Amino acid sequence: MTATPLHPTWEDGTPLSIQLFTVEGTSYGPYVALPVSSMWTPYTAHLVTRGTAEQIVRDLHRDDCDLRAAFDPDTGALTFTWTKGYDGDGGTETITPDAYGRYLIGGLWPWDEWGDHLPHTAGQAAFARGAAEYRQEDDAASLVEPLDALYRQGRQEAQLVTRERAEHRGVLFDVDPSRTPFVVTRRPTNFHFRDLPAGAYESSARIVPARDVRAGDLIVASFAAYPNPGRATPGSTWVRLPYVADPRPAHTTCAACADHPQVELSAPENTVWGVERDVWDAEEPVLVIPAALLLLPVFA
Repeated sequence: MTATPLHPTWEDGTPLSIQLFTVEGTSYGPYVALPVSSMWTPYTAHLVTRGTAEQIVRDLHRDDCDLRAAFDPDTGALTFTWTKGYDGDGGTETITPDAYGRYLIGGLWPWDEWGDHLPHTAGQAAFARGAAEYRQEDDAASLVEPLDALYRQGRQEAQLVTRERAEHRGVLFDVDPSRTPFVVTRRPTNFHFRDLPAGAYESSARIVPARDVRAGDLIVASFAAYPNPGRATPGSTWVRLPYVADPRPAHTTCAACADHPQVELSAPENTVWGVERDVWDAEEPVLVIPAALLLLPVFA
């Protein structure tokens, strides 16, 4: 059984965004969390992913405190236990993940905002920057290894914990038109289009150039002008059969392709209507659900 998902918003309906936290008096984290209220205190509970919840548990276990925690292997529920309390008695608290696999954690210790005022490593800073920029263009390429990987981990944590932010409002996900000049429409539900695989959510889709598609990503749409060549702003053209990417450089005899690299993303037999195709221009935008955001594995 899962808890009812929370859809935290400001009073005007604008979704709340992520914040970075640590346990007060430590340099743990940063923990990427989604507050469920615009006003929070050090003991307020926030939504976190399973990965962040596991990190919190690891940190508590290496800290000299009375708290212990464990996940139920069958239900995924997280139970905190302690032997000392305000009244001298021990106790337990069990947290059930919601439909998005998030845990509402807080109230057992004081939170503090994580920031540059705390002692931290370059890795923590890269992770925090990735989380803060989760709705912006991926800038991991500007960082050296292994900071680039930590940057992407931060982005993924922020994307995972906010995956519901638009689903309940009937909007695919946040697109800043000043940075992402595309229109993303909701996927058709008629018999021409196969359902997305289990564990794949439209709200987890991201726009990336074909050159950045990774093996295991799920290809769900292109931004081809056809069948709407007169459309001023490129819009999503959903594929009828979502497919798992297996990217590789395209082998072509095109004389002009040296200046326009191409990428092979899928098998030729998956071509439909001229928009799902084997070869893409490397800079062409593709709408994908990243492998890291798929709740269940999808096989080609």
